[in-house]
Amino acid sequence: MVQACINHQDYPQALLTVERSKSRTLIELLDSAHLYPKNATDEQKQRISDLRRQIAMYQQQLAYTSSNTLTPTTENNPNQPSPETLIRQQLQAANQQFQDLLTELDDPNFTLTQQVPPQLPDLRRLLPPQTALIEWYLPTEADSGFYAFLVTRQNEQIQITPHPFNAEDRQHLDQAISDYRSDYGQPSWNQQLPQRLETLSAALQLPRLLGDLSQIQQLILIPHRELHLIPLHALPVPSSPLSRAGRGAGGEGKPLQDGFPVQYAPSCQILNTLQQRPPLNRETVPFFAIQNPTEDLNYAEWEVELLLRQFSPHQVLRRDKATQENLSQPQTQTFLEQSHAVHFGCHGEFDDRNPLNAYLRLANQEKLTFLDIFNRLNIPLCRLLVLSACKTGLVETSHTDDYVGLSSAFFYAGARTVVASLWNVDELAATLVTLRLYQILPDYPSVTVALQAAQTWLRGVSCDDILHWLKHEQKATPEEVEEVEDRLILFNDPPFAEACYWSAFTATGL
Repeated sequence: MVQACINHQDYPQALLTVERSKSRTLIELLDSAHLYPKNATDEQKQRISDLRRQIAMYQQQLAYTSSNTLTPTTENNPNQPSPETLIRQQLQAANQQFQDLLTELDDPNFTLTQQVPPQLPDLRRLLPPQTALIEWYLPTEADSGFYAFLVTRQNEQIQITPHPFNAEDRQHLDQAISDYRSDYGQPSWNQQLPQRLETLSAALQLPRLLGDLSQIQQLILIPHRELHLIPLHALPVPSSPLSRAGRGAGGEGKPLQDGFPVQYAPSCQILNTLQQRPPLNRETVPFFAIQNPTEDLNYAEWEVELLLRQFSPHQVLRRDKATQENLSQPQTQTFLEQSHAVHFGCHGEFDDRNPLNAYLRLANQEKLTFLDIFNRLNIPLCRLLVLSACKTGLVETSHTDDYVGLSSAFFYAGARTVVASLWNVDELAATLVTLRLYQILPDYPSVTVALQAAQTWLRGVSCDDILHWLKHEQKATPEEVEEVEDRLILFNDPPFAEACYWSAFTATGL
């Protein structure tokens, strides 16, 4: 269908076809989140919201529960229903409760879900001036190649330029992705990362896509499938496309974000939905944090302590107090509903076989899972959510075209922008870039641009400058500065110039 639309030069319809197959479940959930019958009371609206979350949770459990667990009852347990049967029973009960509530409210014009309209959002509003959007589409059938759509805006005119890639191109890309993931999490992966990023940049043919962006100052990237796992902003690009974009000449192979601050989004429709969330009052920035629940992350410990000096009011669940029970307390929930910045300084994990098992580690070995966030967390005023933990930016890539991971759960909970990591990050490097991001954010127009500036700073800052910055700008204690100084002895100068240190974090959303 995509190729047929391109053949007929109906490029908006081709892009729409790509959009309609991406992240559909999340789009419908976001669009439906605040729809209520016109005569519903506040209590009934809350009940509707709770039931919506339950229904969506059961549906996603059915979609992602391993086929090994969705088996019929065995001869040893003839009266024991299967896990699939139990989930279906819970889903049926929740649906029935919802229908009973609708019957009670008696609003004939209300529907359970807001259907995704078969049209693109207004791309003129979606794209700020001097911003281009690149959206990739990787069909399931590799023989179909892959596609990259370049969307630009000139005054009030939107131009969509499709770039089809053939089956051989797809083979090169699939091999590059496979090599990139082959030893993920191993020490050899850090060593091989620069070469693999070069190979990925060549496979995606980035210079071809960037060649005509002479007036562009920023990029919105919409990956697909395995491309969500790649730090696209760190892919090296020859200097010529960057110099044509007004960045000046220089050495070969500069990271993409040296030319363009890079913003990520799951789809145009989700980005459009996030943009429609109401504006925030910036006079105060309530800050909520989870601080080192496992008590083994020294840098996460003082990272939060330093951040507290920048925000008022604030609330922190420290160390062994960071439990599910305390997170569920009414006073905590009330503060979360008012928070503009939410920070998790903890361990995280992603399960690529079942993304619903992705979690953030709390105290007492408890887990804050995708389903917990999806079902219970409410952060409607959150401008920035930072997951200062490992592998929190990963999403499911094989089962469906939906965007399922911790970020999608936080978007449903209300976050506008999620900063998360793509791999196990060096703890000190993660702390420094996070502190820098928060420090400079008020001076930048968006989280995307601020994160890019923080990462550029981390790449070039010397050991002496780090210690001076911590002491004089972050007001770290002598003991904290000494601890960092002891750690920096192990590095060359500048210590964090390599991509494995600075490029793990991405900003997805607004």
